[in-house]
Amino acid sequence: MSGHGERDWKGALSRSLALAVLLFAIWVLRAIDPAPIPGAAETLNLGILLLTAFIGGQVANRLGLSRVTGYIIVGLVIGPSVLGFLSDAEVTDLRPFSGLAIALIALTAGGELNLRRLRGSYQSLASITLVQTVTILLFVGAAVVLLRGFLPFTEGQPWNVVLAVAISFAAIAVASSPSVAIAVITDTKSKGPVSTTILGVTVLKDVLVIILFAIALSATYSLVEPGAAREGAVADLAREIGGSLIGGLVVGLAIAAYLRWVNEHLVLFTIAMAWIMVEIAAMLHLELLLMALTAGFAIENLLPVEGTRFVEALEAASLPLYAVFFSLAGASVHLAELAEVWVWAFVLVGVRALAIFLGTDWGGRIGGSPDAVRRTAWGAFVSQAGVALGMAELLSREFPTWGAELYGFFVGMVAVHELVGPVMAKWSLDRAGEVGAALSSEEPGSVPAASPTPAG
Repeated sequence: MSGHGERDWKGALSRSLALAVLLFAIWVLRAIDPAPIPGAAETLNLGILLLTAFIGGQVANRLGLSRVTGYIIVGLVIGPSVLGFLSDAEVTDLRPFSGLAIALIALTAGGELNLRRLRGSYQSLASITLVQTVTILLFVGAAVVLLRGFLPFTEGQPWNVVLAVAISFAAIAVASSPSVAIAVITDTKSKGPVSTTILGVTVLKDVLVIILFAIALSATYSLVEPGAAREGAVADLAREIGGSLIGGLVVGLAIAAYLRWVNEHLVLFTIAMAWIMVEIAAMLHLELLLMALTAGFAIENLLPVEGTRFVEALEAASLPLYAVFFSLAGASVHLAELAEVWVWAFVLVGVRALAIFLGTDWGGRIGGSPDAVRRTAWGAFVSQAGVALGMAELLSREFPTWGAELYGFFVGMVAVHELVGPVMAKWSLDRAGEVGAALSSEEPGSVPAASPTPAG
């Protein structure tokens, strides 16, 4: 058995051959009938994603990597950038499944945040979150200013615009990907102080970055268009945060009531509630991740016993959705766009990674964190995904003269983070010695960090 740091090259080779055969069969199928039966395209594409991602995850597992890495790489290979089995339009058509996966991932994360178990970690979590955030803001903001003559979105811009771009860019750089961190922790059955810190800091940063971006956006308006009244976008962000928290609490209370008085068919109920949250978030323009995190947190801390069963049901429902979600993330990576900006994208990725490393170390020292947390937890904060792109897209709409180029640049950076992030997260957990710890050690009343995928 592999998957916890060991490598099974024979198993990886056999599964790689199976994946190659499957990809060849898909190519033949597409060549014979490139236009599926009307209405069947989405079903066929979903089947392709599930099969290829599952085998790709198994290959990664046999190589000692997280299955998440395999899912993303397979999505990249079958997506528009490489083999082109899925077009951009077909990837977009499957996005509703991504929303469902995000809801399940965030519910799981919220369900792991038990206040009783975190009681001794408050100072550590708060100090790492705040110091890491400040360090990223300073390092990345300074890098944008220093490189202003080379970056496509600052080259030739006046100083007020350069400063505004640096502030906004740095605020977006603070964002990490909770979905990657949570998925790797559960996939590797990790448990311990590093896993707890990664989970807690990632969730705190997800809330903090939305508030921070609202402040940065207001500052950007003041610098770029000082006479314009642009409070609307900032107010919208504030409503999004408050509405997401309130909506999550309401959903959490509804789920808690079901668990208390019905408590049957939990897997089906879990999927249904995730779909409901996706629809509510879309209709009311709420942040789905924040909403689902709040719901899971409310369930775990209101009804810890029932919450344990609910998290187990979440994990049982997650296998196919994890595969679809992360393979779609890989399919969304556009190598052509990365090729246009790769030099400076890699430079800023490196600056951000350095800031995360130093911020985690310094924050851990201030908060009295264990040495393992200070030395290794930083790798799990490297990933970036949808939240960062969403904020960059808002900038591109509000400031079209330079925002469009900034958005394209961030797409390149996120592509790097999507590919590197899961590997770094797995590295952090391996270095800390926490991979597989949930299999051998469970605290009374705690939720084991079980994998949503089979161990083999």
